[in-house]
Amino acid sequence: MFLNVSKNMSLPKIITRTFKTTATRHRIIKIQDQEDFNKHVLNSKEPVVIDFFATWCGPCKMLLPRVEKIIEEYKDTIHLAKVDIDDNAEIAMEYGVSVVPELVLMKDGKVQGKMIGLQDEDKLKHFISKLTEPTIEKK
Repeated sequence: MFLNVSKNMSLPKIITRTFKTTATRHRIIKIQDQEDFNKHVLNSKEPVVIDFFATWCGPCKMLLPRVEKIIEEYKDTIHLAKVDIDDNAEIAMEYGVSVVPELVLMKDGKVQGKMIGLQDEDKLKHFISKLTEPTIEKK
């Protein structure tokens, strides 16, 4: 097929875009159900930050990039599990989540700490750093 273009016609403008991708070093898991939660959170060999959120929650959307940035600094030693409270109300109730966003730190299947609400990056760094501290067994 040959395209005949007269001098008065112009060809459509071609727009090119450059996309840059980077390798993600941390694992973000979207929890689907209790079985998924057990596998990726409770039975995880690595510490996990659980982000209890809702799709309609504005502060949740603002918190996520901050948490992801901090998790990235740990180079695959801490994972992030996202739990939508509307899809997984039973899990949210089990952990006493009544307000979103709420972050829960899990290590060896045990809660290490909780933080509610939108927080600045420094507070989040300090909070998440608790996962790198040795686990102290309570008697």
